[in-house]
Amino acid sequence: MNLKTILYFVLCLQLTVFMQAQNKTKRVLFIGNSYTYVNNLPQLIKDIALANGDTLVFDSNCLGGYTFNNHFNNTTSLAKINAQAWDYVVLQAQSQEPSFPPAQVASQTLPYAIKLDSVIQKNNDCTETVFFETWGRKNGDAANCGFYPPLCTYTGMQDRLKQSYKQFADTCHALMAPVGEAWRKSITLNPNLELYSSDQSHPAMEGSYLAACVFYEFLFQKSVLSNTYTAGVASATATALQQIAHDVVNDSLTVWNIGKYTPCVTTGLNTTMPKNTIQLYPNPAQHTLYCSINTAFKIYDVLGNLCLQGNKSTAITIESLKSGVYFIELENSTLSEKLRFIKE
Repeated sequence: MNLKTILYFVLCLQLTVFMQAQNKTKRVLFIGNSYTYVNNLPQLIKDIALANGDTLVFDSNCLGGYTFNNHFNNTTSLAKINAQAWDYVVLQAQSQEPSFPPAQVASQTLPYAIKLDSVIQKNNDCTETVFFETWGRKNGDAANCGFYPPLCTYTGMQDRLKQSYKQFADTCHALMAPVGEAWRKSITLNPNLELYSSDQSHPAMEGSYLAACVFYEFLFQKSVLSNTYTAGVASATATALQQIAHDVVNDSLTVWNIGKYTPCVTTGLNTTMPKNTIQLYPNPAQHTLYCSINTAFKIYDVLGNLCLQGNKSTAITIESLKSGVYFIELENSTLSEKLRFIKE
């Protein structure tokens, strides 16, 4: 065997290893409602992945009209979160709730986003929580328009959905899957392409396919362009939707928090270290919040207002705070850390 032949076989072996390394398997749990189960969104993502040589292993608990509060109090949702070490858990809120006024979202929805994320992290701190930003209704939310004017139009509703899902993701140091922003771009570029079903709320197959393309790019961190699986969508339409998903995900990686937070750090001993070495407990808390370090603190509400501050202490009395979500800022000469907690 001459040198040229040997080099050829080495090159083939390296190429085979490289190609195998590109094929990924992701284990994902979907927690949501009809926006996820209509057209079987997880299966669409799985089929797109399969067409690109990848594998999606998924489970779901998606019940019509379910909120984060409902899921946090649902034994099936909690059992599925704790069933295994997921790569991702996708959380999708009830379609209208995140579009409500900021103060209402902060008091009624955000606390349960945090609680669900806490359950996910307690099960496995290497799991990444993904908040599934949904789309506004085609002509706004007529039922709540009089109550809150921004909901009177699609654009106003979509703007609020984006703001709230971004708040959920930032608060939980989690990811935001910009499905709603992909819908917005599609509607802008081609308003004649119908993404909605006849109720002007749930997705047509084209809408679900666009969502699936976003999730494939997001979960596998690979391009969906030229993927051969179209779910029965016209070829030219599928190509256009793939391009939109690719552009939306990759044009604003930092906005979606991709690469911003490290869920866990693997060491040379094959162990993991949690996101934060500082521990707050109990969380939620009613009377006293305990901290694992002794340092000065400042406590802020979700609007950034300073509510409480004090000198070095590992036991912080929080009885004066109203029920809600807060951030505690801990700072000394060697650290600066801001952590969230819930006052019940």
